[in-house]
Amino acid sequence: MSPLLRDELRIVLSPDQLVLVRIAREFTHRGLVRRVLAKEHFPCDSVASKEAPWDGAVRALETALAEQEKRKACATLILSNHFMRYAMVPWSAALSDEAELMSYARHCFRQAYGSAAENWELRLSPGPAGMPQLASAVDVRMLQALRQLFARARLALSSVQPYLMAAYNNCRSHLQGRSAWLVLFEPGCLCLALLQHGRWASVRSMRIGLDWREQLPQLLERESCMATLDSVPEAVFVWAPTLENMVFPASGRWQMHPLQPIVKSGLMPEYEGRFAMALSR
Repeated sequence: MSPLLRDELRIVLSPDQLVLVRIAREFTHRGLVRRVLAKEHFPCDSVASKEAPWDGAVRALETALAEQEKRKACATLILSNHFMRYAMVPWSAALSDEAELMSYARHCFRQAYGSAAENWELRLSPGPAGMPQLASAVDVRMLQALRQLFARARLALSSVQPYLMAAYNNCRSHLQGRSAWLVLFEPGCLCLALLQHGRWASVRSMRIGLDWREQLPQLLERESCMATLDSVPEAVFVWAPTLENMVFPASGRWQMHPLQPIVKSGLMPEYEGRFAMALSR
């Protein structure tokens, strides 16, 4: 293997589980080749502590990273929507610089979530002038704990991504330019995102039960009533790679389309539902 190419370490962190995939990269006469070295799945203590609801997941990651110190790697960390908060930041021509924009975004989070937003680290997704921007937030204490874990393990943390953005980037080819709903399923959590001509119009995460498929049409109706659009699309793309043979009850208005993750070339034989996000390109 070329000494210039570190392994890829892809991690998906949720309240109840940790998924880790290590991928080797090397140049051959066929170009860059990837192969899976290890796929691991760890349970997390999902019982929230009095201190923070992410404690159990961080402890599980600390244990897993202790086994990864022997080989250098560049890590990509994807955080479950359980840990994330989202808000749409309206366009304002009065904002003159990045600092004012971030202050305005924090104001939007305070309005939506209250004073807890003061302790969150925010990120804005770039968008065209005149259009609202999607902002994501996560507890700054969680990010600090995670960065310290990777530093102690001597692993380069190259990217921390919200589950929503990682899934959208993977299936962008299906959604680019569309007006549609993107529904992301995780056990216990559903994220409903509305796209208008390929741009974010609204995003909302919610807790769900086992009957979420039966409840989905009603949830979409409710979100449609709250949307500030003249016409709400009826196409619904559902990302639920951990579920097999996904079937939805007849929903009348809504056109349900299951999304299959696009897996990097050479990794398809390694595909399994619970590792789908980590193996996605």
